[in-house]
Amino acid sequence: MKISGLIFGLLAFVAVRYYIRRQYNNVMTEVTSGGPASCLTMMGSTTRDENHFTYIVGSFRNDCARQVGQVTVIFKVSGPEDRNHYSRDAILYAYERDIEPGEVRNFKTMFQAGKNAVFRFDHFNAY
Repeated sequence: MKISGLIFGLLAFVAVRYYIRRQYNNVMTEVTSGGPASCLTMMGSTTRDENHFTYIVGSFRNDCARQVGQVTVIFKVSGPEDRNHYSRDAILYAYERDIEPGEVRNFKTMFQAGKNAVFRFDHFNAY
């Protein structure tokens, strides 16, 4: 009777350990191989005037299998060229939190882009 309980307990321990290790490996593989940013998709972006200021707005989708806690959407805005024809790009950010799998989230940059700004999506930072 004691031996069968011991064997059952040992099998249960091994099964739980296997499950936890597999889940850990899945999460660590996703985080270290490009991370959540690699499974976010930019749906589109444009500018919008609000209270005489122009912001970059748009949306992105979470194609990850899990929730993404924090996302930073990064845009580069072309600056004026200097005498050597080099342009110093400005960087604008939009922040979003707690994006569920499959969710499409709208965003707006924190700071204005300028009335005639020429911008391009650069990348996502996500954790």
